[in-house]
Amino acid sequence: MEFKINLNKIHYELSEKFSNIEVVEKANSKLGQFVEISVKENLECKIIIKKTDLENNFINFHYLSNPLNENSSVHRMTTVEEFANTIKDIIDNKRFESEYLNNLK
Repeated sequence: MEFKINLNKIHYELSEKFSNIEVVEKANSKLGQFVEISVKENLECKIIIKKTDLENNFINFHYLSNPLNENSSVHRMTTVEEFANTIKDIIDNKRFESEYLNNLK
């Protein structure tokens, strides 16, 4: 049950800060079941969270420092309460690969 509560809280708080958010549940052999969140605000922040990590207050997640490159994964950790602020920090401070940022210009 914590999974749904935490996912709903994260989705709501992200939608309070950003206008274009997409949440998709996926699975693969490497990660198992996970949630992919895409936030598009002049650039794209693609976030991956294992479903099991959403069952706790502390969340391990990965975001792609270059959304066009699946191998550009950066590990981060935060709490459910701070998740939206952490993503806002990543986007506002452009914590992405310079190659990706240069292609946006």
